[in-house]
Amino acid sequence: MRPHGALATSCLLAGAALVGCSAPVAGDATEVNGVVTQGVVRVERAINLSRDAASTATPGELDDAAPPSAGVDGAGAVTNVLAKFMRLSSAMDPELAEGAVGKPFVLPSAGSCMVLSPAADDEAASSISSLSPIELLDAGDVTMKTESTEMPLAARAFPDVGALVFGVFYTSRDATSDLPAPARYVFESSGSGQLDRFAFEADAPAGPEEVRIGDAELADGVDLDAGVGAVVQWRADEGGRARDVIYVDVTSAHGATVRCAFKDTGRGVIPGSLLDPSTLGPLPANATLALHRTRQVPFNASGIDLGEVRFDLSVNGRARIAAR
Repeated sequence: MRPHGALATSCLLAGAALVGCSAPVAGDATEVNGVVTQGVVRVERAINLSRDAASTATPGELDDAAPPSAGVDGAGAVTNVLAKFMRLSSAMDPELAEGAVGKPFVLPSAGSCMVLSPAADDEAASSISSLSPIELLDAGDVTMKTESTEMPLAARAFPDVGALVFGVFYTSRDATSDLPAPARYVFESSGSGQLDRFAFEADAPAGPEEVRIGDAELADGVDLDAGVGAVVQWRADEGGRARDVIYVDVTSAHGATVRCAFKDTGRGVIPGSLLDPSTLGPLPANATLALHRTRQVPFNASGIDLGEVRFDLSVNGRARIAAR
């Protein structure tokens, strides 16, 4: 989370890739007894643009702790809302804490790329095993509202078999809930013996539109040449340019992902040096290409030291990578 006035970022190595930075930062907000309460809300919507019914749309960052969702065949959307209110030691790295409760969000700086590999998950698991216990706090009844939607979130027990993480988190009840964008989102809770009642709001950006890779529309599927830079274009959002980041994921069938981040200017280039067998596996290869617009909005609420709403709106389609 990024509190106001504490905009430093923490970084980690993802597999054998470049250094990427993640959002959560503890700053100086601690309590006298050495614990901090951290609130994380994720609002995710992924739209599958592919006209091939064999494709499946999945959100770019569905949390590992969330219940499994059915895929949507053909063109369609998958959505997810996740809310976690964590009490943890003030000495604990918030990035590792979020990784213990779900999948941490890692993002390279604008204009650079990183490679996410399955090996990175093993490294993260090793670091997480040394953490102090994390309590997921009961916030009572939690509801998310927009002008067109009112969505009570479901409280779920965290599925941890050990003593590292315990308590409850909150999710949307299905993967097809209406998540409008752009829109103003309001989050409210009834409160409990662990957390005061709260209400806060955050503005979601517009979803990505008019996405092209070279001369091809993403909806039609794209062909990429190994070792050749891929030009990505989209409709820039002038209203959110200063707040939003665009990132593009190219994920191969072997599980490796090339992730590049850009300012929201309407154009970026995926380096050809990352589109090759050393990162994506043997070629030719089928892959998924997804373009995300993400916005991170700090919030203040009674009883929560660090709070952030993270919107992640994406569109995805098919890609095929072959040697020239």
